[in-house]
Amino acid sequence: MKGKCPLTLFLVIFFSQVAFSQVQFGFKPEEVQYRLQYDVNKLASEEMEGREAGTEGERKAAAFIKSRFKEIGLQPLFEDSYLQDFEFSGEWIFGDENHLLIGDGEFSQHTDYFVLPNSASGQIYARGAYVGFGLQTDTHSDYEDLKDLENRIFFIEYFLPPDLDDGAMRLPLEVLQKKIETAQENGALAVIFVNTQGERNDPPTSLRQQLGRENLPIVFAKAEVFEYWQQMGGEDYISLSTDLYRETYTAWNVAGYLDNQAETTVVIGGHYDHLGYGGSGSRSPGANTIHFGADDNASGTAGVMESARFLSQSDYTSSNYIFIAFSAEEKGLLGSRHFTNSDAYDMSKVSYMFNLDMIGRLENRNITLYGTGTSPVWDSLIDLNAGDELLIRKSASGQGGSDHTSFYRQNIPVLFFFTGIHEDYHRPGDTPDKINYDGMYSILNFSYRMTAMLDTMDRPEFTETPVARRGTARGQGPVLGLMPDHAFEGEGLKIMAVTDNNPAQKSGMKAGDIIVRIGDTRITDVFTYMQSLGSLRANDTVKVRLIRDGEELVLDVKL
Repeated sequence: MKGKCPLTLFLVIFFSQVAFSQVQFGFKPEEVQYRLQYDVNKLASEEMEGREAGTEGERKAAAFIKSRFKEIGLQPLFEDSYLQDFEFSGEWIFGDENHLLIGDGEFSQHTDYFVLPNSASGQIYARGAYVGFGLQTDTHSDYEDLKDLENRIFFIEYFLPPDLDDGAMRLPLEVLQKKIETAQENGALAVIFVNTQGERNDPPTSLRQQLGRENLPIVFAKAEVFEYWQQMGGEDYISLSTDLYRETYTAWNVAGYLDNQAETTVVIGGHYDHLGYGGSGSRSPGANTIHFGADDNASGTAGVMESARFLSQSDYTSSNYIFIAFSAEEKGLLGSRHFTNSDAYDMSKVSYMFNLDMIGRLENRNITLYGTGTSPVWDSLIDLNAGDELLIRKSASGQGGSDHTSFYRQNIPVLFFFTGIHEDYHRPGDTPDKINYDGMYSILNFSYRMTAMLDTMDRPEFTETPVARRGTARGQGPVLGLMPDHAFEGEGLKIMAVTDNNPAQKSGMKAGDIIVRIGDTRITDVFTYMQSLGSLRANDTVKVRLIRDGEELVLDVKL
């Protein structure tokens, strides 16, 4: 401390404290509810455009949250910044190099043909070959009498033969994959799917179809394209170019720090991103309109900011506090995972985490707390502090579809506050006028009572729990009992966690395994995984091929 006299040092400390403690807040019910309503309306406004991660609307929301943290007097958590940026990949989009020519005939993308979402990018110049339905089974073979197929572009009927076709609009994904695999085995350089069956409508095509990526160009062409190739004698060379790419986006976690010079730290967080104008996560397909996300999760974000106001003026000083709004939760918990896996803060100092996600639709006093099994102290503390304002349903699991999971994976006790799924969930109708602000006030007060009691106790012990999921059941079909790693960008489905006493665990699957095949279906991502399960039935036994530590294993799994 050479060069600074005690008076100078005092002034530095004094003015730095003033800089981070500028506003005093009142906590009467009407004052709190006014702030909550203002913050939810701001975050769920048209200006924020649904706060999709990586968009201008999300940037505006991040700036607003940052301004709130500064107003409250929190210190920047990330050195001199309230923002922690990270990158993620967006959806597949078309590049400029998509074309289809047959001899001198040129065909138009979107009008005559469509690059399928599972296509690889590539340029192929080769002759074509028609291989019928592209099937090769014990009872049906389209390849049996065909010769000279090597290094050709295969025309394949999209649907099944009439005797095998049930008339469904969509071909089962595993059949489509099998056709492509069989084509490659017989020498195909690319695949052009066609529909020459006049009684069947062409299949829907969109880059938002949930298909796993293949490693060769794949398009669907109108019957007129195939007829042109036939009329030209089938000998003209075909020039096919497919160009799909994913843009890289930047998103931001926003965090402020309340430094009480304590040995341990509490994290209070919730995600602030939502769905933007809809897209693949929307429950209103085709609705290209703002999804406001008032409950999911402007409500939780407003709760995090209000918690910061309260705790910054409280005498609960046995811990430091991190108040954090996560981005890209809707993309697969990307923001919270980035934070907990980064060196931004020492996770070993975090004693527990409260996750506020969808706390705006309290009805009949009912709220669910997930993670009650992650510490032995939770049950008794919840019962002591619930009061008459809330009827609390407990769920033991510390893992599920929200950001507390990222902290649980760091062996940190968690509680996830959640008022439930409703009709407006992931729809444009999730608007601020439907929020129960009185209910939010009750939930926050309950969390403060919990915090006050924890402030007088030793650090809560961590315990492991089974996996559970937020939301409605997938259906009555079979399940493996695992949580996918949505951030994994390689081929296959990477397992984040397995559930106790379910087929995945019983067969020996482990966190970190990468599933590459289930039965005859190649697994390229979470979507092909879900499709494959849809074709199976409970009590079936299926072979699952996976990669563990670079080695391939095959497990027999009874569903």
